[in-house]
Amino acid sequence: MIHFFTPLYLSLSLILGTATINAQEDPAVISMQVPFISSYIVKKEEPTVYYELHLTNHSKYPVQVDKVEVLNPKKKSAEFFTSDKEDLKSRFSEKGFTKENEAIFLMPESTGVVYLEYGIYTRSNLNIKHQITFSSQGKSYTNIGGKVKINFKKPVILGAPLKDGLWAAIHNPTWQRGHRRVFYTVDGETRIPGRFAIDFMKVDENGKTATGDKNMVVNWYGFNADVLAVSDGIISSVRNDFIDSEKLDRHPRYNSLKATGNYISLSIGNNNYVFYEHLKAGSIRVKPGQKVKKGEVIASLGFTGQATGPHLHFHVANKNSPLGAEGLPFVFENFTLLGMYDDFNSFGIKPWVDLELNYCPQQSNEYPPPNSVLLFD
Repeated sequence: MIHFFTPLYLSLSLILGTATINAQEDPAVISMQVPFISSYIVKKEEPTVYYELHLTNHSKYPVQVDKVEVLNPKKKSAEFFTSDKEDLKSRFSEKGFTKENEAIFLMPESTGVVYLEYGIYTRSNLNIKHQITFSSQGKSYTNIGGKVKINFKKPVILGAPLKDGLWAAIHNPTWQRGHRRVFYTVDGETRIPGRFAIDFMKVDENGKTATGDKNMVVNWYGFNADVLAVSDGIISSVRNDFIDSEKLDRHPRYNSLKATGNYISLSIGNNNYVFYEHLKAGSIRVKPGQKVKKGEVIASLGFTGQATGPHLHFHVANKNSPLGAEGLPFVFENFTLLGMYDDFNSFGIKPWVDLELNYCPQQSNEYPPPNSVLLFD
């Protein structure tokens, strides 16, 4: 069960329905919360917001969730985003929700999470609210609440974390077990540090991740690659007590507290901390308090911690804690986009799919698309 912390924004408990309810009836009572909301991220030149809408069913009956809408309070009929029954299947958390006959139910006294990402077509501060449509005990309800404010500011702009070769930017907000949906509870508070995290894995022109025996870690193209400072900054923390496994099938199964493996945290100002994880044993060249320059080599890509193969886990967060902080949006200054994997089951086996006509190869101040292949300029 997910343990939720006190939200930064108002929790609105709604007694749903317009009929008069006597003392013997149990009204459908829902609370809606948005514990954390960051600024926007830029995807295909479109401002996009990522956050989580937490729904708690306080009644003794199951509630069928039919629709979630994000509304513009300034316009009565305007909506930024709508998630209907079909779309909700890929957005709800498995915890707290149950599927029955393709419908989505929020069970009594349970909390579920709806993961939202949508374009908002504006770059100014914005108040939003949510409208949920659902049914319980044969009655249908539509209510509005969950008001939050998005304070817009430009996401941090970063240099290249890697160089020399083709890099797959592995992430997808729809994956049930992806970084986007993994909660960690540290010091009694639950957060999503990897909300915008990307795993970078090196590939060759045929989409392969290794040469020869793939079980041998040294045969992976990315292993031992230089890891770069993405900005001028100060090293905040370092962990360097893991060793690399020589073979994939001999890699230990680490728990979540050891998920990072060897890592570096780089403070780049304004409460922005860049995290580099799964670094190679003995490769870290910096220490806490040390100043670094953008482009400086700070470590090597490795195979430590909770990983299935050599790669660089990369994210930005609001505190100097790899698991106890909220993930923040970021973009890269420049990269060349080569293509994407529409079907990730073919990753490491087949080449990627070439760019669509509406994509420009040269990207500036953008967030890499899900499961894309790129060159850092």
